[in-house]
Amino acid sequence: MQRIHTAFRIFYLSCLLLGLALPAVGQVGLAVASGLEQEGESRVHVLTFRGAVTPVLGQYIVDGIEAAQASGASAVILQLDTPGGSVEVTKRIVQDMLASPVPIVVYVAPSAAQAGSAGTFITLAGHVAAMAPGSSIGAASPVGGQGEDVGETMEAKVKNILSADIENLAARRGEKAVEWAVAAVQEAAAATADKALELGVIDFIATDVADLAEQMDGFVVTVQGDAVTLQTAGALVQRLDLSPLQQFLNFITNPSVATILLTLGSVGLIAEIYNPGTFIPGMIGLISLLLGLYALGQLDANFAGLAQRVQIGRAHV
Repeated sequence: MQRIHTAFRIFYLSCLLLGLALPAVGQVGLAVASGLEQEGESRVHVLTFRGAVTPVLGQYIVDGIEAAQASGASAVILQLDTPGGSVEVTKRIVQDMLASPVPIVVYVAPSAAQAGSAGTFITLAGHVAAMAPGSSIGAASPVGGQGEDVGETMEAKVKNILSADIENLAARRGEKAVEWAVAAVQEAAAATADKALELGVIDFIATDVADLAEQMDGFVVTVQGDAVTLQTAGALVQRLDLSPLQQFLNFITNPSVATILLTLGSVGLIAEIYNPGTFIPGMIGLISLLLGLYALGQLDANFAGLAQRVQIGRAHV
């Protein structure tokens, strides 16, 4: 019994440290990477993200902005491939991007990548928006957390709110871009890279990051109300990867993995109820349930403040 109690305490402390470590690990990795550049050399920081829009992406972007600001980078390029995600998480990401003191470039890539649903909002929130040939954007109509319909009344409310949000994001891109953006929410409209460029939804079509950096050199953007001319031609490209912990948390956001975790969590807790005092099934069930809820965007990754940081977001885009 003493061994079980000791194991439980070790497991609890490990989870506590894991939750506290998430922001720190990402920030350390970015800080080390940013320190590799030579002072005075033009550079861009490149973040690469593939998967659902979750708090992992939000923290990744914040870390990237801070690293770019500290190193004096000309811009942060977010290479994005996402099918969508939580509305609440997307709103926080958009707010952080709009408040960024460093220009953020959202680049939907590689070829065949998508900025679906929530990814459409994130792309339009960028100071610069670009796509790779063969990529797609749009279909931003709201659905439930599991992809189901949200009900006629709720759907109308959410669509109207999201339409207003996306109209604000697309306003600077012209009437055609606004019309398409609203249709992406109201009618699940989508567009190829060529169509998006024609409508003004994006600024560039680029084959890779180097091509994008060359094309957007001299491009003027508005950052925190001030006009900024990008100087990216020949810039040093510094890639800042997800930390191992962030990669793990991003992996479990796969719907299949999340379902398995929730099932395992439920079974573990039921086993603990029917066999009280064993602790092992309960511990496994609890951590699986927490990871499953996080994977669905219901929990922040900071397990240390779990009780205070539960977030409910039923609608997804």
